Amino acid sequence: MNTFVSRIGTLGVATLALVFALPAAASDYSFVIRGVVDVSVNTKVVNVTATKSSAKAVAETESKNIGYSISKAKVYKYVNGVRRLASKSAIKLGDEVVLKGKKVGGTFRVDELTINTRTFEMVGRVREIDTVLNTITIQVVHSTYREKGLKGTKLKLTYNDDTVCKRLGSTVGCSTIDISDNIIKVKGGVSGTNQVYDLSAVFGQYKK
Repeated sequence: MNTFVSRIGTLGVATLALVFALPAAASDYSFVIRGVVDVSVNTKVVNVTATKSSAKAVAETESKNIGYSISKAKVYKYVNGVRRLASKSAIKLGDEVVLKGKKVGGTFRVDELTINTRTFEMVGRVREIDTVLNTITIQVVHSTYREKGLKGTKLKLTYNDDTVCKRLGSTVGCSTIDISDNIIKVKGGVSGTNQVYDLSAVFGQYKK
C-alpha cells in the first residue's frame, strides 16, 4: 500500500513538473512590435518583418516575416508630426509600422497600428567619409527621426549620384565634405528592415 501511494505521489510531482515545463510561447500575451511592411497589404492582414519586439514576442517575431490580423485594428499615421486616424489603405509596402495587440492561439491580433514617418533631418559632426561605400558617418546632435535613440550616437548615412551636397551655398561632390569636426545638416529617408539611411541632401559647414 505504501509503495502504491508513493508511486502516485511521484506521478503527481512528475505531472506538475511537466505543466510548469510547457513553453511560454504556448500562452496568449500582449505585444508591441515595430517593423517594416514587406508584402502588399490587404484590409485583413499586414505582413511585417519585426525589427523590435516586446520581451514575450521576441522569440516568435523578431527578424521574422509574419502576417498580423488587422481586420479590427485602428490605423494611425503621422501628418506634420501629429498622429491622426487613417484608413487601412494608407498602409504601404515599405512603411515602418508599430503594432499593438494580443496573440490569441496562433493569431497575432492587432488593435492599433501606427504608420511611422521614415524621413529625417539631422544635424551632426562628421566623423568619417568612405568614398568606396559612399557613406558619411556623423555623430548625431539633433534628429527629427528617433532623436531619443540616435542623439549622441555615430550613424552611417549613404549618398548616391542623386544626393545634392552643398557647402556654403555651392554645390560640391559629396566625397569632398570636410571631416575635421565639420557640422553638417542632412535630409533623407530610411529604407528596409536593416535601417539604411539614404541621403537626399547634405549641407556642409552648417550654421544654425
